[in-house]
Amino acid sequence: MQFITRILWTLQDLSSQMTPEQRRNWMFSLGNEHLHRCSQCKVAKYCGKSCQKEGWLDHKRECKCLRNVKPNFPPDSVRLAGRIVFKLLRQSACLSEKLYSFSDLQSNAEQLSEEMKEGLRHLAHTLQLYLRAEIQDASHLSPAIDFFQIFTK
Repeated sequence: MQFITRILWTLQDLSSQMTPEQRRNWMFSLGNEHLHRCSQCKVAKYCGKSCQKEGWLDHKRECKCLRNVKPNFPPDSVRLAGRIVFKLLRQSACLSEKLYSFSDLQSNAEQLSEEMKEGLRHLAHTLQLYLRAEIQDASHLSPAIDFFQIFTK
């Protein structure tokens, strides 16, 4: 019992030193049994109301897209790419982005086989369909937001 108590105190100490985003990621990695779902899309999960409130700015647009495609949810890679697009559109830099930005990442498209490129084109098309609830015409986006290139970085 003392061993378990020490572990709990250690975890509590670690948790108190984390940013809210780190705490959400950590809680998610512990398992889904105690997580709360978003009341609108029922897909996003949070460790509690405060985490959900903190994450709403990032989840708001994703939530609309998820509700629009329900029950045909896209693969995680497409959801992640959608989050990247929303972050780029919002143009708010977090601390880590002051060191590196998404545009600094190198594309690996030239090293990919045609088969791999075709698979990424399929993901890019899936991303376009997924984001349709928020972005009706992708041609009006900045050239820096290329759906295919997002998957090659």
